[in-house]
Amino acid sequence: MNAHRNLLFPIAIALLAGCSDGSDQPPPDPVAPSSLSIAPTAVPEGAPGEMSTLRFRATLTEPQPAPVRVIFRTEGDSARPDIDFLPTEGDVTIAAGSLSADIAVEVFGNALDEPAKTLRLVYSVDGNAEPTGDTALGTIANDDALCQTSAAKEPNPWRVFGADPLNYAHRGGVIDFPENTLYAYAEVAEVGADVLEMDVYQTLDNELVILHDLTVDRTTNGEGRVVDLTLAELRELDAAYWFVPGAGTPRDRPEADYVFRGIATGDRPPPPGYSREDFRIPTLEEALQRFAGKLLNVELKPDLDGVGDYEQQIATLLLRYGRTRDIIAASFVDEAANAFKRAAPCIPTSVPLGQGTGLVLGAQGPGTIPPVPEHVSFQVPPDTSQITGEGQLPEGFFLQVVNEDFVADAHAANLAVQVWTINACEDMLQMMALGVDAIMTDRPVLLQSLLDTPPAERRCD
Repeated sequence: MNAHRNLLFPIAIALLAGCSDGSDQPPPDPVAPSSLSIAPTAVPEGAPGEMSTLRFRATLTEPQPAPVRVIFRTEGDSARPDIDFLPTEGDVTIAAGSLSADIAVEVFGNALDEPAKTLRLVYSVDGNAEPTGDTALGTIANDDALCQTSAAKEPNPWRVFGADPLNYAHRGGVIDFPENTLYAYAEVAEVGADVLEMDVYQTLDNELVILHDLTVDRTTNGEGRVVDLTLAELRELDAAYWFVPGAGTPRDRPEADYVFRGIATGDRPPPPGYSREDFRIPTLEEALQRFAGKLLNVELKPDLDGVGDYEQQIATLLLRYGRTRDIIAASFVDEAANAFKRAAPCIPTSVPLGQGTGLVLGAQGPGTIPPVPEHVSFQVPPDTSQITGEGQLPEGFFLQVVNEDFVADAHAANLAVQVWTINACEDMLQMMALGVDAIMTDRPVLLQSLLDTPPAERRCD
């Protein structure tokens, strides 16, 4: 027996030596945990007898070397289990090296014209990730709205009737956040902005995307007209490439100032609670899914190629998501505005530029603004100095548009007065004093700080 022990001892020593690399190096540092988030989402309910899928996406900010498990269950909010949705519980795994996994919840369609309904996804995490929350809201959108008559205006839901004006985040806040990105809209909604303003173009393959300019050159790392690029090509671009916080999109800053550059392309991790997709050019449908509970202003751009029935396509999408009361469709192009109004008369709209110019000029002096039953708002600049397009105004022409008389005339015609684009603190206070209904601004954080201050204490530094 002792002989066997004497033989086993050196064998054991040899085996232990073989399991070691012969060095005294410490074990590798543990991998830092990722942030994990699940964004709110929405889906049209579908027809009676059909089931649609409400798809939540669990997203990591950085991939992990080991799988991350997300445990979830659904809870009714205004949506009822087994009537509006199929109660669901279980878990999904984000594979090692991956960034996301989807959670599917089945919803039941019907033919009732009723408000949207909501449910909650309650979740926890098992693995090297820290959740940014524990619930995500899912919205079952009403896609059965009849849309044959003009939007209700009694009372006009876009007027504030003496209260503080609505905070309109122009493109999500051009100076505060990388404009027209899902990140910008989510951040400014968290700040407290009332309305998310977005511009919609049609791509080469007739997809609807959110971008202000005719080209991608100013805001992204690409170039070219939106109408000449496919959605897949636009998806490759970094929509925050040229953004500098507090400055917009300057081209002359040090590389370090472009703090969001590279998130969309995976070269740097996103902030907690976000994904790289939040820094790309989004589609209109993605915004409707993400911000089901927010007031929206959708600006229709010119239909540059005349292909794809642009205005009808936007109207159809808005109706699918039940956005008939909490949205304004606006356009500087009268033709686009009128085509949209024919496609969806029930969706609130603002007075288009050509018609509005005539009404403004006619209201000068003793004139008044006649009733405009087909529209709910006037979106105007404070004066004509903001109208800078070539040939839009005679040389040297100037007119103060927004004053006490104009606001009173517009309100007498039951039109909300929504003023663009107000970025200076003093101008914001002036518009509040005039009693406008909304202030559209590139600096929604500043405007919100004023609105959060008692009126008697509002000051500009």
